[in-house]
Amino acid sequence: MEKITMLTFIVAGSILSSCGGAVKNDIVPIPEKFQTQIVEPQKTELHITYPATLEGEQTVEIRPKVDGYIEQVLVQEGAYVKKGQPIFSIDANTYKQDVNNRLAAIAAAEAELETAGIQVQRTKALVERKIVNTFELTTANNLERVKKAQLMQLKADLSAAKTKLSYTRILSPIDGYVGTLPYKTGSLVSSIAEIPLTSVADTRKVYAYFSLSQEQLQVFLNKYKGNQQQDRLKNMPAVNLILSEKETYPLKGKIETLSGVLNKNTGSANFKAVFANPNGRLWSGSSASVSVPLLLEDALLIPKKATYEIQGKRFVFKVDGQNKVQQTPIEIMDSATEQTYVVTGGLKKGDRIVCEGIQHLSNGMEIISDGKTAK
Repeated sequence: MEKITMLTFIVAGSILSSCGGAVKNDIVPIPEKFQTQIVEPQKTELHITYPATLEGEQTVEIRPKVDGYIEQVLVQEGAYVKKGQPIFSIDANTYKQDVNNRLAAIAAAEAELETAGIQVQRTKALVERKIVNTFELTTANNLERVKKAQLMQLKADLSAAKTKLSYTRILSPIDGYVGTLPYKTGSLVSSIAEIPLTSVADTRKVYAYFSLSQEQLQVFLNKYKGNQQQDRLKNMPAVNLILSEKETYPLKGKIETLSGVLNKNTGSANFKAVFANPNGRLWSGSSASVSVPLLLEDALLIPKKATYEIQGKRFVFKVDGQNKVQQTPIEIMDSATEQTYVVTGGLKKGDRIVCEGIQHLSNGMEIISDGKTAK
């Protein structure tokens, strides 16, 4: 009896153990609900930014045309000057003396010419009276011609000396803002020095120069209507200027020109956008970024939070027909909006992706879609 009872317990235990195992193996994870989105083409505007260098409408380096010591610096760095305004004066004593010497030489030459003229008249009278022969008259005439030529040369030398004297007072060739002043009063300057005295920049208009690679150029131009390059430039929208402190310049600009020749070293093409600068806020030589709006009619937009990156590649979880998520690599445009990417490969119209909670997903996992389209 005890053996039967013991056997009964063993058999019952085995059955319970077996049943318990079967119940445990039959437990199926309950799918969780995730927010998803159907990918649909949308009209959107992107802003593509390019590094740019700013230059004034006209920038002129100021260099001395004569050698000498700076007597006065008549402006300050950053000052606005008008065309013809004096900005430097160079010690002019040597050049004044040269002018005075030329004037004295001219006075002497004029006296000699007058004497030669008197001699011609006297010789002519003697020839008429046949006291001397015509050779004497020819000699006198030639001497007068020489004196006239010498006087003309001296007057030309005087003009050159006066021009050099005028160069000791250096005037601004344009309206604009004065740049740095590396030379101070008393500095010796030369017409062949490498460093200019300063520069004057007319910044009433400022040009922003930026470049695109050959590949980027073709994609960029194809976005705008026109058979000719110039027509496409005209159809480009107004552009923004992003200053170094990440602030957007309040006045919009316009792309004016595209260089017709690619840079042989970089393979890039240069664009020029012009911006009005009525308050002088933009500085020639500074750096900024040009933001070009790009209107896309059928862009596949997805939220940035729906993507993740592995080894430089970007992925999403796409939901298949069995509500299972599949890890899917995608390609995106370099530019994006604040919250979305534009997909250029890996997804198509009508695909459904998971928008939130992707950190809780694994490849092949079954989910419940909420059926909503994320904005």
